[in-house]
Amino acid sequence: MSVGISESALSRELSRNANDDGYGAESAHALASQRRVKATKFSKTDKRHMPIVKKGLLLGWPSENISFRMKVEVPDIALSHTTVYKRVATNKVLGGSLHKNLPRFGKRRCKGGKRKAGRITIPDRVDTSDRPAVVDLRSRLGDWEGDTIYGQDAHLVTLVDLKSRLTLIGKVDTKHAEVVAESMIKLLKRVSSVCTVTLDNGGEFAAHEKVAKAMNADIYFAKPYASYQRGTNENTNGIIRRTWPKKMALSHLTEDDLRAMEMLINTMPRKVLAGRTPLEVYTGQPIALIS
Repeated sequence: MSVGISESALSRELSRNANDDGYGAESAHALASQRRVKATKFSKTDKRHMPIVKKGLLLGWPSENISFRMKVEVPDIALSHTTVYKRVATNKVLGGSLHKNLPRFGKRRCKGGKRKAGRITIPDRVDTSDRPAVVDLRSRLGDWEGDTIYGQDAHLVTLVDLKSRLTLIGKVDTKHAEVVAESMIKLLKRVSSVCTVTLDNGGEFAAHEKVAKAMNADIYFAKPYASYQRGTNENTNGIIRRTWPKKMALSHLTEDDLRAMEMLINTMPRKVLAGRTPLEVYTGQPIALIS
């Protein structure tokens, strides 16, 4: 006889709500109600929630990242990102200041001036259209995106691994191609795998062959005006800009400052990594951040 549900659904219902005397509609409803009340009480009022939310916000995590990280470390009390945001909003109404730690609080999204691509001819430039398809799959470690962040008196060189989102940061005093190439080599020698590097068309990357030779890697260039082809690196630079905004003097930054920023970024849970951090994905080792 058909009851209008699949065998698997029927099996789950029986395993959840049957008792020693068998399955009964009233007893099944009572058991389900008990679980619902218990789950609601547990997940919505646990005293561990606010310390976790506060810690995540102080580390610069968006509410969504906090939610995803809870699902990794404390799944039994995990909150949705909407609930996390509501907790922050409630704290604000009560006179708290947690909302000020939200990454975009008080910031206006501005359209800055864009570098003009294509004005400088990159010698022996290889387009991303010739890049191996495996790079787009993000299935292996060692495929990197590179970029520079301009400061008032110094600049940053950033490299991001496409699979793990692991980030490396270096500082240079000039945009001269040879100097930028040396910085890239120094950064890439810190990691175990370098297969490809994808760059934009800025003149600072004109010495790319030096990097390719030193790292035994293939270098590719995004199409002019196609920053979306290096979206991972662009997003990472946005995170860095929260702390070191445009037109800020960067010459005072020390090696310790750069490594601290790397650690902040590499231990930030990501939605795209299902709540894991770049460091966890790159090393394969879990980290306790909130538990």
